[in-house]
Amino acid sequence: MTYDNYSNINHAELTQRFKSGANWFYWIAGLTIVTSLIAFFGGGIRFLLSLGCTQMIDGLAEALSAEVGGAAKVVALVLDLIVTGVFVLFGYLAGRKQLWAYMVGMVLFLLDGLLSLVFTDWIGVLAHGFVLFWLFRGYQAGRELLSLEKAMAQNPPQTEPAI
Repeated sequence: MTYDNYSNINHAELTQRFKSGANWFYWIAGLTIVTSLIAFFGGGIRFLLSLGCTQMIDGLAEALSAEVGGAAKVVALVLDLIVTGVFVLFGYLAGRKQLWAYMVGMVLFLLDGLLSLVFTDWIGVLAHGFVLFWLFRGYQAGRELLSLEKAMAQNPPQTEPAI
């Protein structure tokens, strides 16, 4: 196998792992907003990958809605949409090889996981740890991918001379 073939195979593997990691931001956002909508309509279930901060917002809105009415739940839903929108943005930027977005998103998700720890939600802690593992794996692939692309740009494939 030539260097060029190896580089192409390695590039494809890294790209797949990188994009797979970045897609976790979309899963986090999607499942979080579904959980928020369930809370908005009075349901009591949640997804493991939901953000703890939006669950806190929803719980506070539920407590306040007895005093101030349904406006608290509407405000909570708007805040939930903003928070999940940030994670969608992280997914978009991470998918565009903006590694800083990957890192900031992982840090924010780690901080969110600490909320699970504070509330002794051990399943939530495990779920956050599981997702952080895959996010970090994608981030590492992104670093390797950018490095490989830089090396490939500096050493373009050699063509065989025609006889």
